[in-house]
Amino acid sequence: MAPAADREGFWGPTTSTLDWCEENYSVTWYIAEFWNTVSNLIMIIPPMFGAIQSVRDGLEKRYIASYLALTEVLQI
Repeated sequence: MAPAADREGFWGPTTSTLDWCEENYSVTWYIAEFWNTVSNLIMIIPPMFGAIQSVRDGLEKRYIASYLALTEVLQI
């Protein structure tokens, strides 16, 4: 396997000057830091389910907006 610096993924060459503790594109050609992405799903999935449930329950749009805002806030 090629070193991380030499590996180019689907999105083009790596241009960041920072590289965290995980090799880029080591698991899949589409995701640079696969395990970092997987571990962040726990921050995205619950608010998405809340937004979907709010739509199903016919709640006001402010509840849907709140859940969707949580997906953004938790990613910062």
